[in-house]
Amino acid sequence: MLAFGGIIMKQVCKYHPGTRAHWYSPLDGIHLCDDCVGGDQHAGTRSLLSNKPVEPLLSPLAATPFWQMLPWCLRQATHPQALLLLVLVLVALPAALLAGNVMLWPLMALPALVPIHYGALMMAAIANGRLQSLPLSELRETATLGISLQHAALALPLLAVPLALAQLAGPVVGFWPAQAALAVMLVLSAPLLMELLREGRLSAALRGILRPILLLGGAGLLAMLVIIAGAAAALALAWVLADMLPAWLAGPAVTVIAGAGWLTLVALLGFLACQYQDVLDLPTRQRQARERRMRARRPEDVRRQEVLLYEGRYDKVLSVLRTRLDKQPESLPLNDDYMRLLQALGREQEVLAQAPDWLAAIIKAGQGYRLPDVVRQLQAIQEDYRPADPALCASLAQALREAGQPKTALWMLQDLHKRAPEWHGLADAYLLLVRILALDLTLPAKAEPFLRFLENRFREPRHREQTRACRAEVGL
Repeated sequence: MLAFGGIIMKQVCKYHPGTRAHWYSPLDGIHLCDDCVGGDQHAGTRSLLSNKPVEPLLSPLAATPFWQMLPWCLRQATHPQALLLLVLVLVALPAALLAGNVMLWPLMALPALVPIHYGALMMAAIANGRLQSLPLSELRETATLGISLQHAALALPLLAVPLALAQLAGPVVGFWPAQAALAVMLVLSAPLLMELLREGRLSAALRGILRPILLLGGAGLLAMLVIIAGAAAALALAWVLADMLPAWLAGPAVTVIAGAGWLTLVALLGFLACQYQDVLDLPTRQRQARERRMRARRPEDVRRQEVLLYEGRYDKVLSVLRTRLDKQPESLPLNDDYMRLLQALGREQEVLAQAPDWLAAIIKAGQGYRLPDVVRQLQAIQEDYRPADPALCASLAQALREAGQPKTALWMLQDLHKRAPEWHGLADAYLLLVRILALDLTLPAKAEPFLRFLENRFREPRHREQTRACRAEVGL
């Protein structure tokens, strides 16, 4: 990111290299983005890696002392677009001065609204991080006219009071009162302009009139002193020119100094707002976009798992997943994550131990289409794999049959009367086996012994009726 006088390097997140870091973990010595921290800015932010508090990183612009920006602020006030706007005021001001009638001075307020509107737009743009000169086409923006009028309510007294004192008290007597009045008004107006960015209404901004200066601490006080000193120098220059030049030339000169001074002020305040937008809690586009991203973040457990994986703490991730699975054994996403990590680490025995819960979760989630591939993975570890639970074998066989894998389904049911002779669901499981043999594999001769086994073993009326219906269905 190019900045004035050099290059400001953005800190990036250790685990997301393309993402700007907003936090620093002193314990781990790493920079983190919003996805890699838990909590929020108001309830205590902590690292998802160590669960310890983290420190916020200031904006990259905060590393630039504001006084180094003064030449840039002056350039924003004196570039051709800004100077062109002052022509509107130059038309009205000489006429009012030459007339010598104080009552005509309010006429200057109407054309002065245009550069004031431009200054309000420029301050908002700089606060939002737009540091290029504002084109005149932005004047078409009407949504901020209310803000511009509130800027005018602060700007016009700053320009009018020293002029009035010069006219009423004379150039000699009125100079120091004008300086004092300007300093007092700047102490009130400068923080009000910054607070106006936050509140949007002058009446609300008045309640926190000194809030920006207090929040910025030493930087705010130093900025206020620089602003007052700059304004005093500009007023002294205007005073000298007004005294030395003829009225027809003094008016334009004073107008240019006053207009450029105001635009320099709003440019500097906009830069300070951009620098300290987090400290001042300003609703800039950058902060609002970040807050939207914060609200849209994935659950904290998922993000912590990702950070631990990036750090290579696989045992910790397995422990966390195991704890969560103990509470939610039928959660398919948790089972998928757990099994994927076990397989990646080559822990085959643990894969086989977790397989029944994984298969049951897949069946319950209605994702039977995944079962053939999952069973192939398990049988690649143990060639004759099938679950020990007969009920799961039956459910798995039904799902595999529906997924178009009758041979694998048959394997799940074979010898079930030997593996679980007392299981109450044996009759229903063998009826399924008969259908697979006779209908899916077209092996009716092999299905016949199982039908006889059912007829001899299960003599209850319900079972006899089910066996007769199955025999008729398969045509045996």
